[in-house]
Amino acid sequence: MRPRHRRPASSFARRAQRGQVITEYVIVAGILAVMLFATFPGADRSVVALLIKAFRDAWSTYSYTLSYPL
Repeated sequence: MRPRHRRPASSFARRAQRGQVITEYVIVAGILAVMLFATFPGADRSVVALLIKAFRDAWSTYSYTLSYPL
């Protein structure tokens, strides 16, 4: 009977490390999502809502400026 070929121990370590990286990524992405979309005490809007309002105000100003005749 032929002996089985075993994977080196480093292969298992890499797989465990890859699982840890995915876990860390999910945790950091979740924290960022909460920070961007949650409203904090004393603020009436989230960071994303403030960013959207800023883009709308900038577009309104830009389109008003373009409406002037040359």
